[in-house]
Amino acid sequence: MAAGAARELEAILDAAVDPFIACGPDERILHINAATERLLGWDREQLVGRPVTDLFPPRLHHFHGLSLPRYLLSRRKALGGRPTRVFARRRDGVELQVEMTVGATGLDGHERIVFTLRRMHEIIDSLEEPVEHIPGGPRPASHQETVDRLYRLLVENAPLGIFHFDRNPVITACNNLFSSFIGTSKRNLVGLHLLTLRDEGIMTCVRESLAGRPCDYEGDYRSLTTGKVIPVRIRFAPCYAEDGTVEGGVGIVEDITERRRVEAEREENLAQLDLLVRSAPVGIGFLDTNLRYVRVNETLARINGIPAEDHPGRTLPELLGEPGTIAEQGPRHVLRTGEPLVNQESVSDDDLGVPGPRRCFRGSFYPVRTPDGRVLGVGVLIEDITERRRAEEERAHLYREAQEAVRVRDDFLSIASHELKTPLTPLSLRLATLERRLERGENLDPGVLRHARHQLTRLTGLINDLLDASRIEAGRLALHPEATRFDLLVEHTLAGMEGQKGNHTFDFEPPQEPISVHGDTFRLEQVISNLLENALKYSPDGGTIRVRLSLTDDVAVLSVADPGIGIPEDQQQQLFDRYFRARNASTRSYGGLGLGLYISRDIVERHGGRIWVESVPGRGSTFYVALPTLASVRPALPQVWPDRHLH
Repeated sequence: MAAGAARELEAILDAAVDPFIACGPDERILHINAATERLLGWDREQLVGRPVTDLFPPRLHHFHGLSLPRYLLSRRKALGGRPTRVFARRRDGVELQVEMTVGATGLDGHERIVFTLRRMHEIIDSLEEPVEHIPGGPRPASHQETVDRLYRLLVENAPLGIFHFDRNPVITACNNLFSSFIGTSKRNLVGLHLLTLRDEGIMTCVRESLAGRPCDYEGDYRSLTTGKVIPVRIRFAPCYAEDGTVEGGVGIVEDITERRRVEAEREENLAQLDLLVRSAPVGIGFLDTNLRYVRVNETLARINGIPAEDHPGRTLPELLGEPGTIAEQGPRHVLRTGEPLVNQESVSDDDLGVPGPRRCFRGSFYPVRTPDGRVLGVGVLIEDITERRRAEEERAHLYREAQEAVRVRDDFLSIASHELKTPLTPLSLRLATLERRLERGENLDPGVLRHARHQLTRLTGLINDLLDASRIEAGRLALHPEATRFDLLVEHTLAGMEGQKGNHTFDFEPPQEPISVHGDTFRLEQVISNLLENALKYSPDGGTIRVRLSLTDDVAVLSVADPGIGIPEDQQQQLFDRYFRARNASTRSYGGLGLGLYISRDIVERHGGRIWVESVPGRGSTFYVALPTLASVRPALPQVWPDRHLH
C-alpha cells in the first residue's frame, strides 16, 4: 500500500502545473516533478540526491550563516505566505527569475522541506542578486540600473539585428546579431560612417530617418570582410531627444534569406500548379462557397461548351441552364456535408448540356479547406470517359469472340490430333516390316521406303507440334530439368541434322569453355532443332548457317544466323505467336503450321530465359536464345540483349 500511495502521489505531483521540489533534513533533493524538469532542464535522475542549493546561483547559497532553505524557512512568518523572488539556475547555467514559496513538514530525521516555484521572465547572466533585498546583503540595484540591464538584455537577445546611429550618421551601438550580418566585430562597427557603405538605398533611408520619417530598405548586402551576400530587410526609424528633436536613428535588420527561398519556392510551386491545371487532360475547376466559378481550365471549358473566360462569377445553372441545376447537386452536397463526392458518373449529354452525341463523364467534388479547416469552396474534377467506355465495350466484345475462337480451336486441335495419330501406329509397323524384308534381300525400292518414313517422321512432327501447342495453352507441357551440358547438346543437335542440311553448310563456333544449364535436354534440343530447321527452310540452297554459343555474365547465349529471306520489321514481334507466319513466307513455298517458334518461346521462358530475333528483309535473320547457366544464382537475367522483339 505504501508503494502504491507513493506512486499515486508522484503522479499527482507530475500533473501539477507549477514546479515542485522536496528535500530531506540534509537539504538533498528527494523528488522533483515534471514541471521542474521542463523549467530547469534537468532529469530527475540527475538531481535526486544532490544538494538543493545546486539549483541556485552560488551567491545565494548562504545568508547570515544559514543555508538558503533554512534562511527562507526562518522568514515564513514575516512573509505571511507571500512568495520570494529569487534566481534559479538551469542546467546550462542560465538564470531564471522565479517566485518561490518554501514550507516544511515533520521533525528531526523525518523533516521534509518543500519548494514550489513560479517562473517569471528569463534573465541571462545580467542580475547578480535576488530581487528581494536580504538584510545584511549587498545593496540592491537601483530601478534605473535594472531597467538599463533589462534593456540591454532585450536588445542583445532580439531575433533581429539592431543598430543605432547619430546625426553624423555614425553607428554608436549595435547587437551581436547585427555584427554577424555585417561580418565583423562590434568594436569595428561602432564609429562606422553609414554613408561610406556606398549603397544608395541605405543612404536614402538614413537621410529619411534623420528627417523624421521612417523608411524601409530591402536588398542584397555584401559583407565588408567576407564578401558574403545576404538578402536583408532594414526598417529605419528616427530617435528623438527629450526636446522632441531627432538625435539619430535606429535600424532593425532582418535576414530574409529564408523568406526569399520560401517565396521563390512558392512561386515555382504556383507556376507548376498553374501549368498542371491548364494542361491537365481532365476538367478542373474551383467553386466558391456561393457555388460560383472562380477558375476553370480549358478542358472543363470544352466539356461545358463555354469559353473559360465566361465562367468566373457565374453558377452552373447560369452557365448551363436546367442541366446545370442537376450538375450543381454534387458540389452542393459537398458544401452541406463537408465530405468529398468521388467518381460520380453521368451517361447522358443532357446532364452537362453538351450538344451532340451521347457522351460519358465522371465527376469528383472535394471540399477545399484552409490549414485551420475553414472551407473555401469546392474543387471540381470532370473527366470525359466516352472513349474509355467505348474501348471497354469493344474489349469485352473482342474478349467474348476470342473465348469462342479459343474454344473452337481447342476442339479442333484435340479432334485433329486424335484423328491424325490413330493410323500412325499401324503405318509405322507396316513400314518397319517392309524395311526388314528389304534387309532380307527381297526386291523392294529403298527410295520409296525412305520417302515413306520421311513423310511419316514429318507427319509425326506436325502432330507433336499440335499436341505441344495444346499442352502449352492448357499449361500442361511438362519439363524435366537436370544439369545439362548445353554446348554438347548444340553439337549433338547439329550432328543429328547432317542428313537434313542438303547443300547448306553449318558453321559452328563452340564456346571457349564448357557451358552447363539446368534444363530439360529433350525440350532444349527441340528448341535448337526448330531454329536450325527454320534457318535451312528459309535460306537459299547452298547457304551457310552460322551457329554461335557464348557465355556472358552467367548467361549462355546461342545464336543461329541464316542468309534467308528475312522478316519485315512490323511483323517481328508477332513471330513467336501461335499459328503466325510472316507475309513474305507463302504457305506454298514454305511448309509448317507456324508453331515451332511459339513452342520454342514457351520452353525457353520456362527455363528462365529469353528468345528474340534480329532481321532485315532480304538479308537474313539471327535468332537468339539466352539461358541462365547452372552456376547462376540471380533470380532474373541481366538485360544484355536488345529489348526489341524480346520474348
